[in-house]
Amino acid sequence: MVASGDVVRSFYRAVVARDFASARKYLSDDLVFEGLFETYRNPESYLRTLEGLMGITTRLDIKVVVGEGNDAAVFFELETKAPAEAVTLVAEWHQVRDGKIDHVASAFDGRPFAAMFAGAKKA
Repeated sequence: MVASGDVVRSFYRAVVARDFASARKYLSDDLVFEGLFETYRNPESYLRTLEGLMGITTRLDIKVVVGEGNDAAVFFELETKAPAEAVTLVAEWHQVRDGKIDHVASAFDGRPFAAMFAGAKKA
């Protein structure tokens, strides 16, 4: 069995490298991502938005990943440029099943990003 923390670390290594094909390998086909602005119910929708976010990201610095059983928490500092120029601490709770991330809940100060998601609806 692969440790949940290792799965999350591997996922974020691929994201930081902007290797979204490799990142996809760590996501369950049934992934649900709950964010401040949107909820995604499949990995493709989530990755599309994540790829857009990484397009304005100048730095994603993992501070810590803590894994326990099927759960992992990650804290990272995200530095972005316009249109959402900010340095933001992000906390995420990941649930891992069968070696893949199947649920993510994300929490962060969304004020710098609100304009990017104007009109977005939470599912």
